[in-house]
Amino acid sequence: MRRHDMSVKQIAGVIMMLVFLAFTFLPIIWAIILSFRPKTHLFEPIWQSPAQLTWDNFDTLARSDFPFALFNSLVTAGTSTILAMIIGVPAGFALAKGRSHRKFIASWALLLLRMAPPVGFVIPLFLIYLNVGLLDTWAGLIAAYMVLTLPMVVWSSWTSLSQIPDELIEASLLDGATLFQTLYKVVLPAARPGIVATAVLAFLIAWNDFFFALIITRGDTVTAPVAIMNFVSYATVDWGSIALASIVLTLPTVPVIIFANRYIVQSMGGAVKG
Repeated sequence: MRRHDMSVKQIAGVIMMLVFLAFTFLPIIWAIILSFRPKTHLFEPIWQSPAQLTWDNFDTLARSDFPFALFNSLVTAGTSTILAMIIGVPAGFALAKGRSHRKFIASWALLLLRMAPPVGFVIPLFLIYLNVGLLDTWAGLIAAYMVLTLPMVVWSSWTSLSQIPDELIEASLLDGATLFQTLYKVVLPAARPGIVATAVLAFLIAWNDFFFALIITRGDTVTAPVAIMNFVSYATVDWGSIALASIVLTLPTVPVIIFANRYIVQSMGGAVKG
């Protein structure tokens, strides 16, 4: 009887998983179909005119500013992630293993910075950038992205590095390693799952940002999420190009997620490589 019950539960679990996957992938499949459909058959069911396919949307996207905007997104999101990790991981290590009595204040400050709405930062940043000439520059956008990602990196690194045994650090220091060598040769390899997961999340936050890029950038450093708006005008909306641009915008994140999937799962489980 128990085997029969377990089989029913397993079947029900598989069905629920398939329903969830269908619900998740339906928008992606729809966007792929729209990217191949001509404007005259855009919202027709695919089974009514399956042969009505076109490459016009690919040509429109290639001739637009979207490829250049995609390059801007890659540069700014990648650079801001690297800088946030270089600054945030040592800061998280100091908070995790330091003996300062001000860690409580630092934790609340980081939490407030992480939870504050972006509109609270973008207006002061816009006014500062306007006066110092950082509007529509990579440096300005990278600094703005670090406002979003750095608190998250410090907080997440603090959580991951707190799991490292103090004895491991003390043993490394007793062997003659400096604190810097202990961090990068002992602590970081032991906390690799959490660090990789933090880097991926920081990259995705910057990659998908729309609000900061909309306010701070103009023509030279416009990013891909903002460039999608160029397909919307007062008269028409190019849904086919928007769907194709959305798929292209998603593709660079796929290998990142695939590569980091194992580390993300381990970090969620609190695993520490010993």
